[in-house]
Amino acid sequence: MDEEKRPEKRERRDKSQLNAFENLYENFRNVPLKYLDMFIGLCVAALVLVIALGIINR
Repeated sequence: MDEEKRPEKRERRDKSQLNAFENLYENFRNVPLKYLDMFIGLCVAALVLVIALGIINR
């Protein structure tokens, strides 16, 4: 039988050893990537809309 090759799991460090960015990313670890991408895309679209409206209403 062929043995399944799996990537080695990284050992999780204690939260006290993580820096601020690692702590932030750890909170979103279980969120699917497509939802994070949609959220970022909506934020960018909203920013562009606000800037455009600001230029038009000037």
